[in-house]
Amino acid sequence: MFLLSVWGELSPPTSLTAAVSARIANASFLRTMYEALKICAPITFMTFAIFARSEMVISPGFAQVVATVLVLIGTSGVAVAMFGRFLARAATDIPVRCGLAALSFVVMLHPSQTAAMLVAAAVVPFTLIGIWRHQSLAAPGIAQPSEAVAAPAQDVAALVAEAKREL
Repeated sequence: MFLLSVWGELSPPTSLTAAVSARIANASFLRTMYEALKICAPITFMTFAIFARSEMVISPGFAQVVATVLVLIGTSGVAVAMFGRFLARAATDIPVRCGLAALSFVVMLHPSQTAAMLVAAAVVPFTLIGIWRHQSLAAPGIAQPSEAVAAPAQDVAALVAEAKREL
């Protein structure tokens, strides 16, 4: 229930989180809401995984740990599939990421725990490889140091005036 209530803060049309974040960043409300939904999507899948892996909430002990680890592996794989990069070319990268996402959903939602564990053995290395490849493919460029420029006094005054008006 907690995850569903948090999701309500992100989803349209009343995304309070996106409204506040967009205002702080002086960004588009719809774009901010879309990014927030995209970032939280892997975590949201956990709400559905509880139905397939009910041991997470029903059976304390080793069964609970195994089910929780399977859901962790599945959500991690989905997150890497959504945000990571395996290959430089999109034409080859997207199918690989879709395959990882499909395998991750099998780990999270397949009713057979044995099948889920077998597929998880493949998802873990692919997830780690995806993280490693993403770090090298999507590494930010080295920015050249820029000289610090002081803000003009009138800009600071306008900012202070806006802050007072907001209060």
